[in-house]
Amino acid sequence: MTDTVSAKYQNQAAAIVNEQVTRLRIVLAEVQQRLTPATLDLRQIARTIDELSVRSSRSDANAIVVRQLRQLQERQHALELEVDELQKAARSIEQLIRQTEMSSTTLQDDATQTDPWELALKAQIIQGREDERTRLAREVHDGPAQVLAHVLLGLEHSLTLAQQRNYDRLHDLLCHLRDGSRSGLHEVRRFIADLRPPTLDHQGLDAALNELCSRFDSGGAIHVRCEGTALPHLAAEQEIVLYRIAQEALNNVAKHARGAHVAVHHAVHKGQVIVLIRDDGPGFDPRTVAARTKGKHWGLASMRERAELVGAQFAVTSSAGHGTEIRVTLQIEGARD
Repeated sequence: MTDTVSAKYQNQAAAIVNEQVTRLRIVLAEVQQRLTPATLDLRQIARTIDELSVRSSRSDANAIVVRQLRQLQERQHALELEVDELQKAARSIEQLIRQTEMSSTTLQDDATQTDPWELALKAQIIQGREDERTRLAREVHDGPAQVLAHVLLGLEHSLTLAQQRNYDRLHDLLCHLRDGSRSGLHEVRRFIADLRPPTLDHQGLDAALNELCSRFDSGGAIHVRCEGTALPHLAAEQEIVLYRIAQEALNNVAKHARGAHVAVHHAVHKGQVIVLIRDDGPGFDPRTVAARTKGKHWGLASMRERAELVGAQFAVTSSAGHGTEIRVTLQIEGARD
């Protein structure tokens, strides 16, 4: 009798959960209905900008072309922000659906269900990989792919100039394409280094952090200095996590606090590796951000999850007008010589 009563209430609870999942899927569908055309529009705008960029580089380019290019670039920026927000919303809803579905499974099959926290962790790892692939795809699209598209359009125009025997203009355009190709090659090399920094394998974490900071500093968006003591060799997964956290932190500063000064410190203290990233940017109120993003600030959440996967402690301190400090602390009893 007791088992029957228990099953009755479990089924009722499962029905409520399933109803919530259905409603969440409706909301997700609405987000995706807005996201799909916005993404297509963004791709079309990018292609048009490529074409206008080639036309605007000509000596006979008129003011109308230049104005159209500027307007499209402004539209592209606004659309990129919209797409980014929609993607964040979709990821948040998808994660909520997965968590809710796991609750339903737990209610319906309580005796044999795998630990839901273990399933949640696996889901986070899978989602993290998908987010990383999305980020890489976006970087390829915005970087090397754009350069190649621009070069292709330029080469097509070069053929036209060659047929017209307009050699002076052809020379100028080829020089422009050479500079663009050189820039594209630099982007590809940076992209490869970001995938797996060779310095990390050959010279260790401290050298890789120094190189990372130098690259951001030379980029001009922020001013970065790196200092600290030599670090021991850690497990490969620990080193790459600490490196990625520092990389994400610098990306956040470059995005939200252009012109800020950043200090990256690394040291060993009392059996712990400590990596500290501190900037003098505008900072933020963590409570306000948590309320606005429903507790999911994706950059910070990603860093925290990375740290927890290797047993490191992650802490962020910030307040409006007083910059931000990120600290990662890792015990090194298992460090190898």
